[in-house]
Amino acid sequence: MRPSRSLPFAPVALAALVLAGAVAGPAQARRPKHAFAPAPEAPVAQPLVSLSLESPGGRTLPSFLHLGSLYFAGQQGQRYDLRLTNNSAERVEVVITVDGRDVISGELGNYKRQRGYVLDPWASMVVEGYRQSLDQVAAFRFSDPASSYSARRGSPEHVGVVGVAVFEENRRSARRHRKALAAAPPPPPVYEPYYRGEGQAPAAPDAFPESTSKAQRRRDAAEAEAADEAPAPSADIGPGGFAPAPSPTPRQLGTAYGEARHSAVHEVEFKRRRRRKPDAFLTVYYDSPQGLAARGITVAAPPPPSLVQPQPQPFPGYAAPPPR
Repeated sequence: MRPSRSLPFAPVALAALVLAGAVAGPAQARRPKHAFAPAPEAPVAQPLVSLSLESPGGRTLPSFLHLGSLYFAGQQGQRYDLRLTNNSAERVEVVITVDGRDVISGELGNYKRQRGYVLDPWASMVVEGYRQSLDQVAAFRFSDPASSYSARRGSPEHVGVVGVAVFEENRRSARRHRKALAAAPPPPPVYEPYYRGEGQAPAAPDAFPESTSKAQRRRDAAEAEAADEAPAPSADIGPGGFAPAPSPTPRQLGTAYGEARHSAVHEVEFKRRRRRKPDAFLTVYYDSPQGLAARGITVAAPPPPSLVQPQPQPFPGYAAPPPR
């Protein structure tokens, strides 16, 4: 009998690139001819693209679901990345904003004038910062809101949100892309390929502030002006027995325009299936643990580091009788 060999470990980041062709379906055990077969459970719907905030080492930041929204907890000064995963068999484009600012152009989020990143089928991508050039980004780093990139650019009201608009590819363009790949082997994978796209759609609040219509912006401005001219509410209990509603909890974290980091990309051709309407939206929020707790989110304290305990051994010796 030949001795067994240990196989080299494949890093998770590399394995993700070959999941589409390397992962097979689970083996099914053979059932008796007349055995009762239970009805299969309905598969859980998976989003077109998944989004998470993670530390540079690849560990997802603590997350909490609150009133239907997903919140991530960060610490001031901590660097973080965005991880996006394409859960479909076709290429998609993702237009991303952090604190309402497009991560490529740095301008307020707007689908029509801004370009996005392209995700290959089943691929996972890490975005490390605001793009400075084809080779470099300014790292995402948590800061106080006043020092955030968005606040320094004049839009502090959008701090604390990450938005993603997802666009599927035009079928004819997708067929062309597949034929080109079949005719010639693809070049080595590039970290974050992107293209200059166009399109427009209704946006999630704060994530894409420039994507709303002019009429909506006029209404918002009129409401803000009316609110400024209205008298300040009294803090006393009113005739109806109700106190005025408290002001919204201020956010304690924003995202700073951090240090330069190498991150090479190149432009590729991509045509959206629907130019003016994304196929999916993703919106997540972040704050410090204290800021999340102030919003009523239960944030469990991390467990204290445990002492290293000796590991149990599967073959410690022979079976001696127990003590009497």
